[in-house]
Amino acid sequence: MIESSVWKKTKNKKNQIRNISKNLKIKEHIVNNPNQQQKKINVKIDEQVGEGIYSNFFMVTSSPSEFVIDFGRLLPGMPNAKIYSRVLATPQHTKQLLNILQKNVENFEKMHGEIKLPGKQEDKEIGFKATDKILD
Repeated sequence: MIESSVWKKTKNKKNQIRNISKNLKIKEHIVNNPNQQQKKINVKIDEQVGEGIYSNFFMVTSSPSEFVIDFGRLLPGMPNAKIYSRVLATPQHTKQLLNILQKNVENFEKMHGEIKLPGKQEDKEIGFKATDKILD
């Protein structure tokens, strides 16, 4: 019975992803270019790409002409990460991606609160504090 409910949840999730993918197959995207009028671009996405790839490991390398962004997965207890997707982009497009991500993170945090990063220390005082008191 537990296996059945897990299978149903997994099947349900896959169906939700498929429905989202179908809705994204053709999406209109408006591009603002300061030197031109607004252009509409039809964006097509196939079902496999629409399902996405989970990533928790990222690497970025660059040269004067391009950025290489690797998306991978690092599993607990495993010594190696595996790269599942690689995106190459010009420096200009990479900066546009940075700006879009920054804007989306800011919007997300306004709605849901600050995203806490593991290992990032908050502004807590550590150690001894100087006081004016003289101890006997």
